[in-house]
Amino acid sequence: MLWLLVGLCGLALVNLSAALPQAPRISQKPRFYGVKASRSLVIYCVCQLEPPLQVDWFRATEWNQKAEGPLKPDDKAVMQGKTERKPAFLLLKNVSPSDSGFYYCQVNGTRGAGTGLQVMRHINVHKVQQRSKVKDALIILQTLMLAICVVAPLLRRYTLVKKEDAIYEDPQQDHTYEGLVVETCEGALYEDISAYAQTGGPEAPWED
Repeated sequence: MLWLLVGLCGLALVNLSAALPQAPRISQKPRFYGVKASRSLVIYCVCQLEPPLQVDWFRATEWNQKAEGPLKPDDKAVMQGKTERKPAFLLLKNVSPSDSGFYYCQVNGTRGAGTGLQVMRHINVHKVQQRSKVKDALIILQTLMLAICVVAPLLRRYTLVKKEDAIYEDPQQDHTYEGLVVETCEGALYEDISAYAQTGGPEAPWED
């Protein structure tokens, strides 16, 4: 008798859960897009409920931020609800970097997990190489200017030191005849000088 009551309670719970409205299980495909600018892409919203359904699309600039929307169909965005054979989808045309963000579909008030979109700018390889060469040239020029700023003061100092050395007078230089008055030697001959040196006579005139 007890098992019969348990079985009846279980059957009642199953019927009650089936009668209650269930939130739709929503998934989005793909979960992330990385495309170049000017491309087109499609985001699918897959739901197990049968149509007709109210499907809206929202966009947020960052994850878990307040979404903007619902989005309206225009020249860039095309939206279609779920049909018997196809899921609901959002078509974005000619995307640009400003379209990057997170896109959510919402079915009967229940929001999906979201799809991240990252739109990259076109890269011109030739221009990138040119900019790289210009940067290298600027780095070399800055290096040369820095080297000049360092070497120029050193050269200036070296030149001043050499100039001072040229003017400086060596104290060890022989100044034996410094201050010799030529007039005191008038009338004296070299022979007289020798004679003074040999005899040890009175002081020579130049020693005065």
